[in-house]
Amino acid sequence: MHLLSATRRARSLTQADVACMAQISLPTLRSLERGEGGVHALVAVMAVLGLRWGWAPDRAQAAAMLAARRRAKGLSQAELATRIGVSRPSVIALERDLGATVATVLKVARLLGMGLVVRAAPSGRGGLVPAKNAPAQDLVMTPPELAAAVIGHFADRMAGRVLDPARGQGAFHDGFPTHLDRHWCEIGEGRDFFDWHQPVDWVMTNPPWSRLRDFTLHAMRIAPDIVWLAPLTNLTTKARLRDLEAHGFGIAELVKIDTPRGWPQSGFQLVAAHLRKGHAGSWTVSRLGV
Repeated sequence: MHLLSATRRARSLTQADVACMAQISLPTLRSLERGEGGVHALVAVMAVLGLRWGWAPDRAQAAAMLAARRRAKGLSQAELATRIGVSRPSVIALERDLGATVATVLKVARLLGMGLVVRAAPSGRGGLVPAKNAPAQDLVMTPPELAAAVIGHFADRMAGRVLDPARGQGAFHDGFPTHLDRHWCEIGEGRDFFDWHQPVDWVMTNPPWSRLRDFTLHAMRIAPDIVWLAPLTNLTTKARLRDLEAHGFGIAELVKIDTPRGWPQSGFQLVAAHLRKGHAGSWTVSRLGV
């Protein structure tokens, strides 16, 4: 579906970004962008990207309006099923709650003249990926014990000035060792990370995953050592690796972490990734002992 991929690109999101936020697999997202897959997964992606059904405000009404249009055109459920090459029970499920494949919905919408299957939501309903650097963005708070374990893993290497660029409730900032010169930013409290230009020795936090690239690019301008808590797939795409290489950085270590309870269980491996200026070659892999 062209609108899915076009909207994703317009929001500067990779397929991996959207799959993670929608809690679906990367192959599933790729199928959806080709007009394949299931409606349940499509609904999850629509919520992330701020899209809605083309002819109704929600899934239930969209299904009801398909049934009404079919009847208006004088077609029985059996006749519609024959025309699009599916079984009558498939049409029944479709008209009940869009319980069908995306391909079936596309065929029916085309046959009944419904127009666009999905469209942008009305102004002010921007989905789960708000405008850039919006205060409500990516509010997934880090458990203090997890932040403490990540800090502890790197503590013997840390010195000088450390910045938490997305403090949230303070899990990282408040857990930094007291011998460090600690600083923080938090867009929700009027301290925008992108307004910070002072050099620091370390940057460490759970960043907003939908803006991971922007956060990384800015962090590389101010610090030689960066630690992000993020899904592995968001950190190791070709585009992300090219960014690191272009700025003289490399991935020094990937610390595997079990996803905390209450966080999106997307199936992607969560890591604490140490990005280091001047590092070349392979990275080490370890597991966090919480």
